[in-house]
Amino acid sequence: MLLVVALFAASASIARADGDPASDYLIANQVFLTSQSATVSPAQRQLLATVRAANHVGFAIRVAVISTDYDLGSITELWRKPQIYARFLGLELSLAYRQRLLVVMPNGFGFNWPGHSAAPAYRLLAGVPVHASGDGLPLAAQAAVRGLAAAAGAKLAPVHPTAGGSARSSGADVAAIAGAAVGALVALAGLAVVVPRVRRRRSARPRPARPAAGRRGMPVGLRWVIPGVALLCAVAVGLSVRGLRRSGPQVSIASVVTPPPFSWPAGQRPAPGFVLRDQNGRPVSIATYRGRPVIVTFIDPLCRNLCPLEAQVLNQVERQMPAAERPLILAVSVDVYANARANLLEDVSKWHLVPQWRWAVGRPAQLAAVWKRYEIGVQVITRRIAGTTINYITHTEAAYVVDATGHERALFVWPFYPQDVKRVLHRLA
Repeated sequence: MLLVVALFAASASIARADGDPASDYLIANQVFLTSQSATVSPAQRQLLATVRAANHVGFAIRVAVISTDYDLGSITELWRKPQIYARFLGLELSLAYRQRLLVVMPNGFGFNWPGHSAAPAYRLLAGVPVHASGDGLPLAAQAAVRGLAAAAGAKLAPVHPTAGGSARSSGADVAAIAGAAVGALVALAGLAVVVPRVRRRRSARPRPARPAAGRRGMPVGLRWVIPGVALLCAVAVGLSVRGLRRSGPQVSIASVVTPPPFSWPAGQRPAPGFVLRDQNGRPVSIATYRGRPVIVTFIDPLCRNLCPLEAQVLNQVERQMPAAERPLILAVSVDVYANARANLLEDVSKWHLVPQWRWAVGRPAQLAAVWKRYEIGVQVITRRIAGTTINYITHTEAAYVVDATGHERALFVWPFYPQDVKRVLHRLA
């Protein structure tokens, strides 16, 4: 187990909450189709089957179909730059996958294979037409895979894909589920080994004395352990549950309630105040909503992996509670590059956010002060690839429950479930 934990620690850098969904999904899967649709067209199923057949005969390749800039998450700078994105995605996957990688966008292909020249592939791909409408991208990707395989001497028989499947399925669900389960165990083992050794820091603001049964603050090291471990756990749980739903009887987790990892008695820990702006440009603060519970969470508006998942959990909390008990949700942005009103409104639409959701954005210095006071770790990682600057975000995925008097009562760290939050809120009602 210690060896497994060591291997996990060595590869933890692949688990970044950078909002680029393909770089997370292709670690364990062969094809990324979209971050939006839950259905699969016949052309997409054909592509899944073709890539599966190519890998089966020894022609290792993974494919990312990027149909809109939404599928790039927080790195929209690389929209319509498939060749640069292929290099970026190859770097993101390099600790887990170093074989052929094909990217298709409406304006063409990108190709990456560490240690090999991409020139022969691009000469071949130049002869493959790409049509942006309808099923043009998956059809172009399928033709490209067949052409690249043939050039390498790999013979692919005609494929007959089965109906159904997920828009983000690779066709290797059994392997993905098994790998996800192992990943979850490794992540939990790593957390068990690392967290007890993390030193607690002194709070930047005065705190009441620690009660016998309470907890005080978040370990500073935990702020940076959490994002990687949470991503592995979330991906593991998501893949496993999805696979079980497709392959057998559904397993309900609605009756399992997990207490929050951090909680405080009434009146002990005042929630730090702040004044920011919501998606409509109006001032937003905790003090405005004194007299009702508030959930303060920290979200990247351009994230396309964990943040939308947490948003859906909080949506469920709201919809499952009586109208009089529903809390307000203040989502403080952790991405200073993503705070344009268009991004916020796009998430309201695509994430189907409930009316109780309010974004909270502001100047970088204002946001940084809020992150610090709520003990949220945020790190900007900057890269330059072929003259293009890419900024993406690593942050703690967490949500505080604040009671009607303005005091923090619980802190949930992703992954968590609606019933976990509902139980705390019911106790406060």
